[in-house]
Amino acid sequence: MRKFLMLAAALSLALPQAGDAASTRKAGKGNWGAIAYNTRTGAYGYAVDVASKRDAETEAFRQCGPDCDLIKTFRNACGAVATRPKHAAWETGASRAIAERKALTRCGGEACKIAVWACTREK
Repeated sequence: MRKFLMLAAALSLALPQAGDAASTRKAGKGNWGAIAYNTRTGAYGYAVDVASKRDAETEAFRQCGPDCDLIKTFRNACGAVATRPKHAAWETGASRAIAERKALTRCGGEACKIAVWACTREK
């Protein structure tokens, strides 16, 4: 009987922890990110692993400054901005490499370079 009580006590301690771990994983699935970019000056700001889309955009713009004119928001993914003289393009992808490749393709031209990228943890 004593072994049974010890086992029951151990299980009661373990179960709440398992529930907390599951809720932590669920909460991580909503990781938002954003990139703000100024196409005239090249200034940028970014945010990753933020709880809401609005908060991610606000932080990216705060870092970038008042004249940023491009924003890309993403969730559980990566984002990248590619630029060439007088042109900028952005894309998202499941990884940094995918986002960068897509942004460079969309930018079009050999002069395109990655200006900024960012990834959330859950992607």
